[in-house]
Amino acid sequence: MTPVPVAGLRRIIRAPNHLGDVLMALPSMADDGADIMVLRRLCPLVEMAGLSANVVPLDRGVSGWRRAVASLRAGGYEHGSLLTPAFSAAWLMRWGGVARIRGTATDGRSLLLSERISPATLPGLHRINQYRHILGQEVDPRPTPPRLRPPEAAVAKWRQRLGGDEPLVAMFPGSNAPARRWPPDRFAAVARRLVEREVRIVVLGSAVEAKLTARVAAGTDGAIDAGGATDLPELAALLSLCDVLVTNDTGPMHLASAVGTPTVTLWGPSDPAEVCPTGPGHVGVSGPGLACRPCFKNECPRTGKGTLLSEAREECMHLITIEQVVAAAGLLLERDPA
Repeated sequence: MTPVPVAGLRRIIRAPNHLGDVLMALPSMADDGADIMVLRRLCPLVEMAGLSANVVPLDRGVSGWRRAVASLRAGGYEHGSLLTPAFSAAWLMRWGGVARIRGTATDGRSLLLSERISPATLPGLHRINQYRHILGQEVDPRPTPPRLRPPEAAVAKWRQRLGGDEPLVAMFPGSNAPARRWPPDRFAAVARRLVEREVRIVVLGSAVEAKLTARVAAGTDGAIDAGGATDLPELAALLSLCDVLVTNDTGPMHLASAVGTPTVTLWGPSDPAEVCPTGPGHVGVSGPGLACRPCFKNECPRTGKGTLLSEAREECMHLITIEQVVAAAGLLLERDPA
């Protein structure tokens, strides 16, 4: 591996673009100590993690590109590390005057890199350790999850709104990848089953998922529909008050882990060995094995008759049963906190 940059250089790390990936990158970025360029909407993660690094916000679009270039040039950075595999990340560093750039040789950007890392060295490593490897750090045999401290005001706000003393289970039925979504009617069925055990339910999602969260919350006594009701720090605060999160493979499962909330995670096309939450208190649920798993695809390409079900499309997610998820949530709710 190419040696890591020597101490004393002005260094910056281009953080990943997605919530879960930034959370998994936090441990390695904290240990590196370089400045961090990250999408503006994800900047609160660095603050909640207590990192002392200077944060350079990145906005989308042409105007955001120009501001990012100006920030890089004003910072006088001599070395940049890329935790996102895109060509545009390396091109931005070059335009920003960064002389030495380290990253994976992906997306046709090899000629822009000074220190190239073969992508073949990453499979088999948890994503937390993939980022450590890219930054030239030793991998962690037991990857340490990030730790976030949500704003106290946001915690107090949601504690007051939620009320009650019964166990609180959050549900996140959305995902940017359709292939990783468990059917919403099954989330709703799990919610109703848990309410029978005197558990309260709160359904989470972004503003664009408001119809989805409303559908899951409907028909469940006392369920709170919080779809579109939280920004990122408030979502962290709300999750910190929950006893369990039931979720698809999506960013909030890592956010829950980072604030100490156990998760029931539903796995289909992804590989949990690569991106599962780390640390204690997490239960993964999947259906019977299929030859196509894991395919890592965001859209299921299968059609026609399935291997075990009548329909092949998203069969891996449909094979996860309501009973499995209820049992996993019950296991976490009944565990001894000590």
